Amino acid sequence: MSRDNTVYIGRKPTMSYVMAVLTSLNRGDADSVVLKARGRAISTAVDVAEITRNRYMTNLSKPVIHIETEKIVDAEQQTRNVSCISITLCRGGKTVKAEAATADDLSTIKGVGAVMAQKLKDGGYGSVEKIRGAKVTELAQATGVSEKQAENIVKAASELKE
Repeated sequence: MSRDNTVYIGRKPTMSYVMAVLTSLNRGDADSVVLKARGRAISTAVDVAEITRNRYMTNLSKPVIHIETEKIVDAEQQTRNVSCISITLCRGGKTVKAEAATADDLSTIKGVGAVMAQKLKDGGYGSVEKIRGAKVTELAQATGVSEKQAENIVKAASELKE
């Protein structure tokens, strides 16, 4: 588990990750935890979320799920697609979007996953506030996305609660 209440799912037993989620949520300083997984670990991430919600913390709100595909270049310079998932578990009816907007977690913006969040950060738009104030054409140029996609991202960022 990292400091920003993100649990990266890998090859450990499912209950190891459930315990990490429970520990993070019960510390008191965090109202949400993000589970992140790629490829074969996606099913484990879903299991962790469901075990946590159904057996241990029934007061969690409905999880927010983001899925996307990342392009990975392997050692032989072959490009392949890898599926990714991000599941946000939030305690006690808190709104994930409002919380994430203050924490500048770009992946909570509708249409922004891990890859797009990285493009935004690389383009100089590392916070929700910067995206809200961005000009669509400048955002599109800085990130390499279409103007329509940039427009949708700016609009979605503006709809997040502060």
